[in-house]
Amino acid sequence: MIELMHPQALWLLLLIPLLMVLRSVEASHWKRHKKGFFHSKTYPRIVHVKPVRRKLIHFLEYTGLILCILALSGPGVGTEIREVQREGVDILIALDLSQSMSAADVKPSRLERAKLEIVKMFSVLKGDRVGLVGFAGVAHLQCPLTLDHRAARMLLDVMDVSLLPVQGSTIADAVAVSVGAFPEKDEKHKVLILISDGEDHEKQIEEAVNLAVSKGVIIYTLGVGTLEGAPIPVYKNNQLVDYKRDKSGKVIITQLNEDALWQMAHATGGEYLRLTDVENPLLQIYDEISKLEKKAFQTHEYGHFKQLFQIFLGLGLGLFLVSGLIPENGKRNDADTSM
Repeated sequence: MIELMHPQALWLLLLIPLLMVLRSVEASHWKRHKKGFFHSKTYPRIVHVKPVRRKLIHFLEYTGLILCILALSGPGVGTEIREVQREGVDILIALDLSQSMSAADVKPSRLERAKLEIVKMFSVLKGDRVGLVGFAGVAHLQCPLTLDHRAARMLLDVMDVSLLPVQGSTIADAVAVSVGAFPEKDEKHKVLILISDGEDHEKQIEEAVNLAVSKGVIIYTLGVGTLEGAPIPVYKNNQLVDYKRDKSGKVIITQLNEDALWQMAHATGGEYLRLTDVENPLLQIYDEISKLEKKAFQTHEYGHFKQLFQIFLGLGLGLFLVSGLIPENGKRNDADTSM
């Protein structure tokens, strides 16, 4: 497994297209101005630039720069796999992906703000396994329980209101899919964090609560939105074209509905928080989860990383040296000299 110690150094790769643009502008500038100093037939006799050589030199320089930047990122490769024991809790996050989560009464939108709070929580996770469930008209297990928090973060990034084919909001289905994703043999160490604006079109909350209680799942809920509400935007080609309307043509206002969220949390021994009332609400919920009894997980990870930056740096500097040894100008032919 390859790992980068300083992945932020890869941003320097953006310098390469910038350098290419600057060189192109400089070449165009020189071509325009050389006409004022040389006759069109005189310049080629003075400077014999070989286009193929120039392209080769630039290729070597760009490749050398890429390799040097990769060296700065600190690449390393794991030389062995070792077994590691961790302690934590199984945490599933059920995220509402219904269209009402596009409302902007919470900036930049309900969904984007919820995802930001999840990312904050991911950054402080310790030995806990985490999974993701998306729900709208149906519920879907987006990420099974895993200790690979970076993989979960990547799967979170693609979760939006277009992910699921059926719209609506079925909180009960989200609970059922989440409960089914926990290991059957465990009677505790199971937590579900359900994030939603509370709109539920199926009204089967009581059944969902009973299922969670029977399986030993504690539910924490986070309400996203405001009691005043906001219209649901309609986008086409990433452009706002209208707001969702009812059959009479009136703009629909979606409001935070806290009843179901509060009911689930308190019936299962969890807690309900309103996102707009608390700073870093998921971090507060995680503090409570951290007080629960933990279980041991067996996992495997790569260890003893061998650093490879020397190889990339050596190759990069070598290419710079070779590019400097290649002459850009070719020899003039005798026929050209006699003209």
